[in-house]
Amino acid sequence: MNLHEYQAKQFFKKYNIDVPEGFLANNLNEVKQIMEDHFLNDRVVLKAQIHSGGRGKAGGVLLADNCDEAIDKAKELFGKKLVTKQTGPSGKIVKKIYIEKQSNIDREIYLSELIDTNTGKHTFVVCKDGGTSIEELAETNPEAIIKLAIDPDLGFNVDNTLSVSKKMELDENNTKQFVSIMQRMHEMFIKEDCTLIEVNPLALCDDKLIALDGKVILDSDALFRHQENISLQDKDEEDPLELQASENGMNYVSLDGNIACICNGAGLGMSTMDTIYHYGGKPANFMDTGGTITIEKAYKAFEIVTRASNVEAVVINIFGGIARTDLIAEGVCKAIEDLDYKKPVVARIEGNKAEIAHETLKNCKVKITLAENCSDAVIKVLDLLNKGENQ
Repeated sequence: MNLHEYQAKQFFKKYNIDVPEGFLANNLNEVKQIMEDHFLNDRVVLKAQIHSGGRGKAGGVLLADNCDEAIDKAKELFGKKLVTKQTGPSGKIVKKIYIEKQSNIDREIYLSELIDTNTGKHTFVVCKDGGTSIEELAETNPEAIIKLAIDPDLGFNVDNTLSVSKKMELDENNTKQFVSIMQRMHEMFIKEDCTLIEVNPLALCDDKLIALDGKVILDSDALFRHQENISLQDKDEEDPLELQASENGMNYVSLDGNIACICNGAGLGMSTMDTIYHYGGKPANFMDTGGTITIEKAYKAFEIVTRASNVEAVVINIFGGIARTDLIAEGVCKAIEDLDYKKPVVARIEGNKAEIAHETLKNCKVKITLAENCSDAVIKVLDLLNKGENQ
């Protein structure tokens, strides 16, 4: 679950990581009130709150020298569509602005903690040159990026951290601050079940290290341990289809292809996407319905994947171990009939009660093409698309 910058900084304060004083505004009246109450004679920075990096380059971070100018800048930001590499061409609309006093920056450092999927360990990623995209830096100057893995059996080790900190070229006082911030960040990572904490930049301001920006992602699967964090989700920032799938107990990720996928199981979903790529197609989504599927859930799965405007065909790849494939087939067939879906649908269904499922699909009022295996399903759907056939 992605958090906004202002929410990330609330967590930083909880773990004694210094941040600038800031306030959230949801409208122009609140901007005016914040300026008059807190920053009347100060220069401020106004930051659009969207779930995306690259806000500055997209015009989502503006500077103001006084109250009137801050209100004018806020007028520019509210309702503005910000387009970044992460948002794609559809962009995101600014509905919230975070206002902070401008800081006197001496230098900037990059600091993050994540889970390295290659090693399975918590890993710090640091660079003495912050404030820029770490992805771009990895391409242009990869040797500048330093990684430090945390042994899960030993936990946080100050000595190892000191060796990294010294490479940041900080004086003794700032080095101690840096190590302390890393230690507190790791504590937050563990206690809050994070999958990413990023501070870019961690800025040296008047001999003090301050988190000028922050990105935090919480593990959605661990929210049952943190009921207090569930309310932090900003549903306006979520992909509506991904949100709808999540609310129905399914995992869905929107992609930019044209072939929708419905699968039960993450592994089967990934292999189906790989097969589509292998034969020259492009998947429109990742969809894992989960192991337990009802008629209603199968209906909803089909409804969700076909709502995406880029979808031109659907591949259904189901293996029923515990799941009853006859119920899946019934739900899909009902959805196709109710939606009067005319685009190509190819289904490969095997396993528990597959013979009944096949009969249900054959008797559907709208044609569904059956396939023997995943490759056969993909080949058939690509053939239907190449022929320009609707059902």
